Amino acid sequence: MRSILSLTILLLLFGCNSIQKSKEYETLRLKGSESMHEAFSTLASDFQKQQDTLKVTLEGGGSRTGLMAIKDKTADIGLSSFPFNLDSILGDGHGVSQRVVAYDGIVVINHLDNPIGKLTDHQITNIYSGIIKDWSEIGGEPGSIMPVVRDSNSGTQRFFTEHFKIYDVTPYAIIAGENHEIVDSVISNKNSIGFIGYAYYTAMVKNIELPSVQGGDSLRFVAPEPRFIDNGEYPLKRSLRIYFDGKYDARVMAFLKYLDSDRARDILESYGLIVL
Repeated sequence: MRSILSLTILLLLFGCNSIQKSKEYETLRLKGSESMHEAFSTLASDFQKQQDTLKVTLEGGGSRTGLMAIKDKTADIGLSSFPFNLDSILGDGHGVSQRVVAYDGIVVINHLDNPIGKLTDHQITNIYSGIIKDWSEIGGEPGSIMPVVRDSNSGTQRFFTEHFKIYDVTPYAIIAGENHEIVDSVISNKNSIGFIGYAYYTAMVKNIELPSVQGGDSLRFVAPEPRFIDNGEYPLKRSLRIYFDGKYDARVMAFLKYLDSDRARDILESYGLIVL
């Protein structure tokens, strides 16, 4: 009987000790751009290792989704690969702040076996508008072109269509929710063409060279390499930014401070992103 009582006391003491050691974490919610998802997933994981008070959650959904989540207070930091006009979307006195964290380039991709490795702006516009329908029309092998695009919440989609003045995307385009889906579509279909954030580029697809914005009188094509993105020669360079409520929030400020660290910079650059 005495041994049972002693065991019960030990269990109670152990249980109390475990309760005392358990810690309540505050949550920092990130949401938005799929193009930033990979890099920020790694950033969030590393940030959690550097402190013991905040737990970070990360959701995708697209750049506009990230911005609206700040408006609706369903996220603390919104991720966006497109520079939205905050006043026109949120109205006057919205109180939302923004900060550019890095730059990247949108990469236009096709199948490794597709002989087309360069496209002009006019050709890309006509492909995605449905005017050019077959690869043979631009010197490729016969085959119906299958464009792959992102959905309407995507900052990448909006940047791409505005840059190339694509006012109506062809109705037979495949809509993909994430960059990974675009890559998979291009890998699996020789006639596909798509565009992705630089962090998602893989050697399993071909990157298409585009006309240099510094070409002068001659048409010079450049690949989406970091050096050409950095110096502005590659035409699809864009800013990657975060949105957050302008009112002071210790959780947000802690993460912003972390983004200024060498650790965060190294992570961003490991994904091919450019940090100024």
